[in-house]
Amino acid sequence: MVPFKFLLLSAVVAAVLAAIGVTTMMAALNPSATEIAQNAANNDPLIPPDFYGSR
Repeated sequence: MVPFKFLLLSAVVAAVLAAIGVTTMMAALNPSATEIAQNAANNDPLIPPDFYGSR
């Protein structure tokens, strides 16, 4: 019975760590709208932002 308790506890700890890791990665990879607006050279809505590149 003891190994089953450790297995269950390990699964719960792994799930919590996975949720924290996924949340951290998504926060690191997805810039917020404020960051994108601050990095844009111009604020004209008719001109696409610089990060789209050029043709």
